[in-house]
Amino acid sequence: MAKKRWYDWLFILMFLFFGFVAWYYEPMFFFGWSGCDWGNIAQGLEGPCGQHWVGQAFVGYTEVEPLYRNAPVFLQIINEFDVFLFGPFYAISLFAFFTNQHTSGWYRAVGTFFCGMLLYAMIFYFTWEFRTYRETGANITQVVIINGPWALGKVLLLMRLYLPADVRDRAWS
Repeated sequence: MAKKRWYDWLFILMFLFFGFVAWYYEPMFFFGWSGCDWGNIAQGLEGPCGQHWVGQAFVGYTEVEPLYRNAPVFLQIINEFDVFLFGPFYAISLFAFFTNQHTSGWYRAVGTFFCGMLLYAMIFYFTWEFRTYRETGANITQVVIINGPWALGKVLLLMRLYLPADVRDRAWS
């Protein structure tokens, strides 16, 4: 098992943040636990979404991507994948990095699979955003800035999993 390098701690921080989003922030909205959900987000801050910081944040995102006020089912599903599919991956990744198993064969297989799934979803989402932002009124720059870290993080993880250590160390030093 490999020794943790400085950038492995950045992955740990990334997985902690992504895990928080997937297992607290998003379920508070998707399941209506914050009082705000897909059914009432269009009411804005004057409705139930204004009563909890999670609802307020989701309403704030509707300023970036107005379509979220009345999101189509496919967009709701893509967002909900983060909870059910990627949330467990973030927990597995934290375990692997904390126990120095992040270079093992089992984690490489799991990491490759989940990175591929997430990158596919992000490519789909970004392609849709770039094709429709004029119609939906989305601020495409902010959409990329807010959502880009999920894609970038998985590209960096794939580099961590597959680049030889000497190449990684030269590139990231």
